[in-house]
Amino acid sequence: MKSFGKWAAMALAGVLLVGCAPKEDSAPPLPPGPNVQTDWSVLKKEEALPAVGGRLYEQYTPELIPRNSYGPLLPFAGSQGMTLAWWEEDPAYTSPTWFYGLMTQDGTLVMDAVCSSITRCSYSQLDSATGTFSDHYLPVYTLTRGDGERGRPGTGTLVALAAQDGSWWTGYQYWGVIAYPDGVAAGNQDGLTLISAQTGEKMGQFTWEQLGIEDPNAIPWFTGDASGTAQWKDGLLFLGTFGESNQIARFLDPYTGAVSTTSAEAWFTQWDFDANTRLDWVSLANEDGTITLTRGEESHPFPSPLPQDEYPSVLGGDRVYFFTWDETSSTFAVTDLEGNVLIPAQAGELTVLDGTREGGPLLFAIPQGQDWQIYDRDGKDLYTLPGGAGSFCYLVNGLIEVIQDNCISYYQVQTGTCIRRTYAGLPG
Repeated sequence: MKSFGKWAAMALAGVLLVGCAPKEDSAPPLPPGPNVQTDWSVLKKEEALPAVGGRLYEQYTPELIPRNSYGPLLPFAGSQGMTLAWWEEDPAYTSPTWFYGLMTQDGTLVMDAVCSSITRCSYSQLDSATGTFSDHYLPVYTLTRGDGERGRPGTGTLVALAAQDGSWWTGYQYWGVIAYPDGVAAGNQDGLTLISAQTGEKMGQFTWEQLGIEDPNAIPWFTGDASGTAQWKDGLLFLGTFGESNQIARFLDPYTGAVSTTSAEAWFTQWDFDANTRLDWVSLANEDGTITLTRGEESHPFPSPLPQDEYPSVLGGDRVYFFTWDETSSTFAVTDLEGNVLIPAQAGELTVLDGTREGGPLLFAIPQGQDWQIYDRDGKDLYTLPGGAGSFCYLVNGLIEVIQDNCISYYQVQTGTCIRRTYAGLPG
């Protein structure tokens, strides 16, 4: 694997073209930003949409300035840069990359777009009664930047934590994090820190030696295996498997500080058992053109609007998405679990905007010429959003995001109002 230090040497080649709101008196002075150039040519095309959104601070703001008056903050893509791709054989290969910042709910920028990602901290728990996993989100953001010198070994990523409302901020100092019900466990070369999700205060701090871990580079959070091995389960944080042949699983109780172990075989056996007890929807396409969807004791047979699709997807708990395609065309339809047709079968493609995991709505977006037509979960036509051919539509952090080459727009779900539109003008 190539050094991430080169990958982390990002060149920000564009900035957002927006107006500036008056800065607040309490804003501390900040260092000047990078030497960037604005590409106004992107706004000269007749079809170009106007830039939207202001900024709270006049100065370049690469880190969050903690305040209690922001209200809930939202991540947004606000700049582009050409980055070296460490996974490519050609060491000089570069590709355009979006970077992310934070804005208020009305689209006002409060932190410039310098992060490779900004995500909500979350953990999953199995409900043994229903056999389903539920995602639980904390009011905390993980903000990731590249830092070849201080970042995580092997990838160079450096992580900061921030309150969703911007009231506290840790600065970039961690290598990896795990969420649990009351906080976040954040680790780096010095050890593990337990941080309150509500206040950002440190609730506990451990060296790796205190946790019985000799080499922090072997911890799954830092080796890149965190998504598959670092979990919160049964009131314990799983720290990883250790020993000469990784036969010992190690855990931390964040409330008592107690460290415990079990065999790695027992841990993974239990994890596999939980995964296998999860109840998913199973579909059966019948010869008479009906479809039967079953989950546990629940079963729903109904006429299929698209019999060619034998494995439709159940979305948002009770909406069924059908889709088929061949070399020349594609067809889609949406029903409920009773078979009521909400969006009739038609040629084309449908984009699912599913925010239900984070407590948001389920919407559907259908491209129509230069626009996106947005429908609610019942198939009701809500509004039209400008997009342009070749654009992409997503639902992120409760906002509809439309990406057009070097332009990203964010729209309120309730009204379809654009609160921020950014042009990041990379050459070409």
